[in-house]
Amino acid sequence: MLARGGALPRQSGLGRAHNELVDRLKEMKIPDYELADVIEHPIGGNPLLRLWRRRKGQPRAVAKSVQSSNCDLLHITDQEQAHLVPLKSSVPVSVTVHDLFHLKPRIVLDIEVGDHNPNKTRSKDISLLHEGLGRADMLICISEATAAECRELWPNKNVVVVPHAIDPEPFRVVGEIGMRNFVLLTVGSDEPRKRLDFIDTVVSNLPEEIHKDLNLVKVGSHLPVSDEELIAAYQRAEALLFPSAGEGFGLPVLEAMAAGCPVLCSDLPAHNEVADPSMLLPANDVDSWVEAISELHKSWLSRDKTERKPDSISLARSEQFNIDAWGQKLAAAWDSMLGD
Repeated sequence: MLARGGALPRQSGLGRAHNELVDRLKEMKIPDYELADVIEHPIGGNPLLRLWRRRKGQPRAVAKSVQSSNCDLLHITDQEQAHLVPLKSSVPVSVTVHDLFHLKPRIVLDIEVGDHNPNKTRSKDISLLHEGLGRADMLICISEATAAECRELWPNKNVVVVPHAIDPEPFRVVGEIGMRNFVLLTVGSDEPRKRLDFIDTVVSNLPEEIHKDLNLVKVGSHLPVSDEELIAAYQRAEALLFPSAGEGFGLPVLEAMAAGCPVLCSDLPAHNEVADPSMLLPANDVDSWVEAISELHKSWLSRDKTERKPDSISLARSEQFNIDAWGQKLAAAWDSMLGD
């Protein structure tokens, strides 16, 4: 049985991860496991209704469903719903932990990551999440960096790492998008930890001959695109620039590589676990980023400004995050909870 709170859509990060898990269970991608039910509620409503659902209604619904079901295991699909772990469960309970930024805020490169000043309601929520994670039988983390934090907070907890996986096929279908010149891509919101201002600094330090050719495309923060357009952008760009100060995983890095797009990213957790080591750059070294972009520009000029071929390093790295291996790792984790 899977459980979460509000039914976030696929367009959100946590919503996407939840729905992909539902899909893969239905498609029998996790050996020997099938989906019994999904416990969730519609999003929206007035503030009092939302608070009641979160604090009372949904925890009761999950506990009741577990008691009345013949399921063997309850899985909470993200740490923001860890309060749903029943106080007393008749079956083992696992939780996917994407990151601990809000439970354990930190400063990275002088940037606040996580909520450092939560209000009273949010502070109570964080306390309940911490307690829920403490009740869970297993924490399934999507990166080694997050797993290390979990082991520090809950030293006696069963913590395993099951990184995200990707279906490469949609990223190999050649798309069309109207991008010209020397295209560099960023993907993500404009929140401070994404560090788009650092990219602006890097661009301002590029030599004039590169600057005049540059077409910097900022997807998400400035330009909304469809899934198909995003894939086409990955395929067309000379590189994805990913300077983030901290990620639970860094899915755009994996998506870009699956599309055969080179990546330049900051050497920080947890996207540095995803990217090929050759793609990592010192997070705050403007000169290193300028030099790497200059090399890409030279390559672009050497091809007479034609589109590049799919990058072999990116493709090979992305294949390490395949769904079959993911399914086997998740099944092994759940098996261990059931004593198999």
